[in-house]
Amino acid sequence: MQDSPKERYHDVTGVLLAGGKSRRMGRDKALLELQGEPLFERALALLQDYFPRVLIAGDRPDLARPEVPALADHYPGSALGGIHTGLRAAATEWIFVVPCDMPFPDQRIVEALLRLRPGADAVVPRTAHGYEPVFALYHKNCLALMEAQLNQGRFRINELYTQLRLNVLDGEQLPPGWQRSLTNLNTPEQYTRAQEERMTPPVVSIVAKSGTGKTTLLEKLITELKARGYRVGAIKHDAHSFSIDHEGKDSWRLTQAGADTMLITSPAQIAMVKQNPPGAEPSLAETIATYCSGLDIVLTEGFKRNAMPKIEVHRQACGEPLLCRGEAHDPQLFAVASDQPLELDVPVLDLNDARGLVDLIVARFLA
Repeated sequence: MQDSPKERYHDVTGVLLAGGKSRRMGRDKALLELQGEPLFERALALLQDYFPRVLIAGDRPDLARPEVPALADHYPGSALGGIHTGLRAAATEWIFVVPCDMPFPDQRIVEALLRLRPGADAVVPRTAHGYEPVFALYHKNCLALMEAQLNQGRFRINELYTQLRLNVLDGEQLPPGWQRSLTNLNTPEQYTRAQEERMTPPVVSIVAKSGTGKTTLLEKLITELKARGYRVGAIKHDAHSFSIDHEGKDSWRLTQAGADTMLITSPAQIAMVKQNPPGAEPSLAETIATYCSGLDIVLTEGFKRNAMPKIEVHRQACGEPLLCRGEAHDPQLFAVASDQPLELDVPVLDLNDARGLVDLIVARFLA
């Protein structure tokens, strides 16, 4: 019988970093809710699944419980101070730190980091944007060096790494979807995007420059999903005003007369025209919550600035850079459909491979 994670990792203490001031967010990040659950509970649940001992680094008695004490930082005001608190208090040789504002921590990354402990003082993920020091492992060997640095008023964790035996989990070793997991919520905008991403039903946005073939791909994806038995919604965003009525028709006349909501029903279908107040287009989250109940998945076209998981369509002939890679790095991009091979950090599938793209969608959102 296989050992449980708590048995395998008995020499590791889980440490929840909760000493931040949430200045950019403007309110307590630890208590922000996603689907009715405080953020800190998500990270705490991950730690408690893996490690027999868990503590909170930071003066947060409101988050503590009998089996999870909260300890004030001796050096408050920095992540390095919180890591120091965890190391100093832990009875084990290792600690695994997780911030309280990480909404989607991934067990696969935890496992990968734990496997890299032999011969190291610290084990840290590293992406194209640099180290991820607050979702990482630290050994007691780090403690004296941390104290020396903190006593000098130097709070940058990366400075410490030059003095340690550091094992790194690089981008190519990270599991698919790592961008989503290694996301912290620091601003109200990031919090709003996280709320949108957690919508039910799940949402996938098809994005691209104009003329690339978004609608054609969307048609193929809908056909393939329907063939597999899924209930599919489709939403297209139009930056301009549009009309589905023809001038002179009864429905058009009723709308022109001032009806705020006008519906047409028949035995086969129902259509609705609902007037938005000037300058008050509802958010995508509101639209889906109002009109998309009972669906398994919603595919959208044109919502390139929303924080939904995205598939980008790319054609070599267009000669345009990718929207979600390059100058902009959208962490919600999880696949590209292209007519040429591309070296990217997400899967790149042939533009016509609707079956392969739907396999990815199903595995991530519908399995």
